[in-house]
Amino acid sequence: MYSLKTFKSKSFIKFVFFGFLITLLSNTSLILILLILPLSLATFLSQVLHAYLGFLANKYGVFKRKGNPIAYIFLVIISWFIQWFLIKFIGMLGISSTLAVLVAIPFLATFSFFAQKFIVFK
Repeated sequence: MYSLKTFKSKSFIKFVFFGFLITLLSNTSLILILLILPLSLATFLSQVLHAYLGFLANKYGVFKRKGNPIAYIFLVIISWFIQWFLIKFIGMLGISSTLAVLVAIPFLATFSFFAQKFIVFK
């Protein structure tokens, strides 16, 4: 399928870097927003910020292509469902949800990278 070279490519390394940076920013914003808004609204706003910054970072910093915002929104929604399913499934195997998240992250990042490379920013 895809060789190890894909995971060592500049675009994949940038994708991981920007993903880490945006996660840090959106979670910091979540903590700050929680000071003034209820949990449900705060988490929603931080997720919207995360998705928006992710689209911009991947458009201008990773793939450097116009991109399809509607496809990106669908990818975000599909990724949330996949994440929920993976955490639930791994948890059913007796693994803690915290560890399940850590197991799911590499799969989700790889799925998101290829979906964006070949669908959103083709």
